Amino acid sequence: MRLARLETLFLIAAGLLSTGVVAQTVYKCGTTYSQLPCPNATVINADQRTREQKAQADQAAARDARTAAAMETARLQQEKADLAANTPKAPAKAASASKPRKSELKKKKKKDADTLVARSPITKKATVIKPASKASSPS
Repeated sequence: MRLARLETLFLIAAGLLSTGVVAQTVYKCGTTYSQLPCPNATVINADQRTREQKAQADQAAARDARTAAAMETARLQQEKADLAANTPKAPAKAASASKPRKSELKKKKKKDADTLVARSPITKKATVIKPASKASSPS
């Protein structure tokens, strides 16, 4: 992001400095125009603007540069606020709250070993099936 700002600043400065280069001397040699004088050349003012018009153009360019910089700053602040608003926040105690206690683990293991729970996908009711005791099963 800093590189883009530097490039923008460089381009603005180059644009402001090059405005003086535009007003070069132009020579009319017969039916052609040149930057180099020729015999019987007529000097032509290529910049037809008055000093006041040039000053107004320079002020407008500086005003536009300030407006662009202010708009970029506002855009960056808005992007930062949007990013902060849309970033999900991780719960602080979610890991410790989801851990079962040791006593719950022991009860669960016993329950799982003794019974079988079947759930119907249609009614969503749980049916507990207890295994037959080993003493009553035929061997």
